[in-house]
Amino acid sequence: MEFKDIKMDEEILRAVNTLGFLKLTEIQEKVAPLALAGENILGASSTGSGKTIAFLMPVLERTDWEEQKANTLILAPSRELAIQIKNEYDALGRYKKLRCVALYGKQPMKEQLLDMKSRYQAISGTPGRVLDHLKRGTIDRERIDTLIIDEVDELLDKGFHDEMMEIIGHLPGVKQTMMFSATITEEVKSLAESVAPMYKTIVATTDEELKITETHYKVEEKDKFKALLSLLYGRKPQGMIIFVNTKEQCGKLHKKLEEANVDALKIHGGMLQKDRELAMKRFKQKEVPYMVATDVAARGIDVSFLEISLSYDFPVEKESYVHRKGRVGRHFKEGQAIYFVTEYDERKVREVEDFVGYTFEEPLEMDYKPFREEKDAFREFQKNLRRSRPKKKSTHADITKLYINGGKKKKIRAIDIVGTLCSIEGISKEDIGIITVEDQGSYIDILNAKGTLALKGLQERKIKGKALKVELAKKL
Repeated sequence: MEFKDIKMDEEILRAVNTLGFLKLTEIQEKVAPLALAGENILGASSTGSGKTIAFLMPVLERTDWEEQKANTLILAPSRELAIQIKNEYDALGRYKKLRCVALYGKQPMKEQLLDMKSRYQAISGTPGRVLDHLKRGTIDRERIDTLIIDEVDELLDKGFHDEMMEIIGHLPGVKQTMMFSATITEEVKSLAESVAPMYKTIVATTDEELKITETHYKVEEKDKFKALLSLLYGRKPQGMIIFVNTKEQCGKLHKKLEEANVDALKIHGGMLQKDRELAMKRFKQKEVPYMVATDVAARGIDVSFLEISLSYDFPVEKESYVHRKGRVGRHFKEGQAIYFVTEYDERKVREVEDFVGYTFEEPLEMDYKPFREEKDAFREFQKNLRRSRPKKKSTHADITKLYINGGKKKKIRAIDIVGTLCSIEGISKEDIGIITVEDQGSYIDILNAKGTLALKGLQERKIKGKALKVELAKKL
């Protein structure tokens, strides 16, 4: 089924089309009607199968811009995933002028409180920080009528059960709960029954359908870096994530790749949040083709161009085996999940086999010939990658974000900006998107390719009797 064939708000379908999605995935087809009907859901779907859009579209469908504060709360196991969900909500809700705020630890509370002063309709956050806001009273808990718990299995694995139950205790007005997990374990079922007893289970999409090839290589611990370079030199992937088990190993491996003149980024839980966000942004924009990551930091990586997910260190947690594999094969593209297996990993391999329910094939012997013979060819490949980096472009090419150096401190309100914009010939309310008024300045989305017209018109006019500087926004 194609998106254009479903009964959904035209502005949401327009956003979906702009993002390049044409056909619904299995999980999207199954979730949409039940979600729109207000049913409680426990959904199982492989990563990369489109479950975020599956639960966001119905929520956006029944949300109006007039709502001042959030009616939807989405819990996620990591900062990266919370930010990713927020970005997808904003992208899908752009034409309806709907906005989500992300709440997570290690970001200053005052920054989040400032963000929450402007109109927003959803919250995406990690349990600890969301609970903190609920206790402070900075979330209007009476307004929350929809609760979404994403990657339930990961939240439980990370010990968030008690925090989730406490959060639910703060939300008396929840009418619908949707939970999603890559695997439905007994623990996941138990949580679902305690949170939303009358839920419906939806299972969709197997890994085989996602075209993920799974390969194990027998490698001695001392030869692992040589094996990694053999893969890089021989296969020359255009996008690859390299998993390690600790932040210390992440830093060491990244340094070794730099010393070997391999373009790579790193991301782990010990980095400053702004550095993690910058690394993720550069990776998603294909500025750098390879990322060394720990499991914690890699949650929420949704990059469609990834060709290989390599477990340089065999995962300690059996659930991580599945989640690492799910970093490739996104949106039904082909991908390879490769695992290095040393003599020290045999016990972990048996545990994972019991967990996934099948026995792995005998690990292959590593071919080190590319390490010896293809270094120069890889250098040329890497140079070509650098030269062919895509030019930066907006996902929504018809939307322009403007900045005005006037906000709440100058008593500027969204309605004042709308009034001035509508006085410009050729600009109507339909051309005005999300307006975010902060203390010192304001950001405005101009829709329908009217950005240049709006910019010129605002530069020639006063807003609320004040001559303010108006320019293209540097903030994303």
